[in-house]
Amino acid sequence: MRIARAPLAPLALLALLAAACTETTGAPTDQDALGYRACEGYFDCGVGRYCNEHGFCWADCRTTADCALIAPGTLCNRFGQCTQDPGETPCESHADCGEANFCNGHCSTAGSVCGDASECPNAFGQETCSGTCGRPCGTDNDCIALGPELECTPVGLCLLPGWEQWIDPGSLPPTTCMQDSHCRTLGWGWECACAKSPDPRTGIPRCNGGVESTCTPAEGELDLGGGPEGSPAHAFRGIWGMRMEIAVMTEVPILGYQRTYSSNLFLVKARHAAGDRLEMEEKLCDLKLINFVDSDEPFTNMGWMVIPLRYLRSLAILQRSAELPSAAPGSRWLTTRSVEVRGAVIADPVRDPLPTRQDYDADHADARFWDQDEDGNVGMTTLMDGIMRGEIYNVQRWQATYDGELVDANHIRGLASIENEQLVISASKPSLVYDSQSVMHADPTRTYFRLQRLDSMFPDKEPGDVSCADLIRYAERNDSWLRHTPHLMDVPDP
Repeated sequence: MRIARAPLAPLALLALLAAACTETTGAPTDQDALGYRACEGYFDCGVGRYCNEHGFCWADCRTTADCALIAPGTLCNRFGQCTQDPGETPCESHADCGEANFCNGHCSTAGSVCGDASECPNAFGQETCSGTCGRPCGTDNDCIALGPELECTPVGLCLLPGWEQWIDPGSLPPTTCMQDSHCRTLGWGWECACAKSPDPRTGIPRCNGGVESTCTPAEGELDLGGGPEGSPAHAFRGIWGMRMEIAVMTEVPILGYQRTYSSNLFLVKARHAAGDRLEMEEKLCDLKLINFVDSDEPFTNMGWMVIPLRYLRSLAILQRSAELPSAAPGSRWLTTRSVEVRGAVIADPVRDPLPTRQDYDADHADARFWDQDEDGNVGMTTLMDGIMRGEIYNVQRWQATYDGELVDANHIRGLASIENEQLVISASKPSLVYDSQSVMHADPTRTYFRLQRLDSMFPDKEPGDVSCADLIRYAERNDSWLRHTPHLMDVPDP
């Protein structure tokens, strides 16, 4: 740990008064519990703190009013830092805005959001991208005067909806939490520090009273099960990363049939409790929708979907299991089927029909609909961009089984059997409300999974601290076994 004296800030005045006391009693407060702990990067400290130049989590302010005591005209950003607003800065690309800032641009013809001209559909000729750089913020209120669409994002900048295409989840700071699943992005050894009770609709434990809390390390060791060491399954318990791709064809208005990968990265905890059964919990860390053509060559992308952070954060932890009677390379890996319903609550997740747009039109208060991502809109919200832009509100049910083979003690791969049902319930524009049908791509090697052990790859971390950020950064490497590829066998054996 680096030891240094941090500069005094308004929130440090109480510490000076305490130091003037001639006598103290009781146990000293744990520094980590206060949040003033050692850090290495700007986002290491979570909401309300930033990593100062001396390597400690620090805070200058809680509200913009506090900043008036330090420097008039500054505002308090999401990290408790008094920041000067640089004003409106024109840009044509992210590079114009400097490090850790982004260009809120629009394409000259299509009107879609862009960070530079390469992100614009080019079917209408040579397009340009122009806009203004993101400006610092602490709350959404700081963005209101800058434009109706802008929101205060987790990186402390006012950005346009769709900013998720510029910033992957592995680069985001820790967020506040209302349930333990929110904290699993930091690792399976983290939990939400609040008293919880089951949500009456979903049964998922959430903070009492709907309060927000912070993510903290869970007490005790990470539970990986105490099954018999002689079982083949015992050698596979631990923390894994999983790349899972789903290739579908969907009919979209104006665009026709669109081929798209649902490209997923899961942080997986594999627990061995008894027998030869391995029990797995899966936290979705990243979800991108990637359009493609059958030749896998570059093409003009006319429209695409962006998954908002709210959507990703709201998803449940998935559970499944696999029997491992043998640990020999080439042995079969077959899991049970997982079922997940998004944006709706139904009594039988497998057999009951999903509520439809007609159900919603007849009764907006239909109890089956669930604003799961808590953005004020029915169901789950995705963002359409390109030549058609707007929000689409949908419900979905998807089921998955993985059938493959053990490559070695640290790698597993195979094909995925997917059933997917998705219904558009409403949208921000009438033109985006449509009925469509998605079918699996005919090439089964485009819908696949790869599992790789992660805990041994980060020896400086406890298994419970291996995070979504670790997984995402590793998967982005060109030599990563978990990188996105068009087909299952497009990566060499390890």
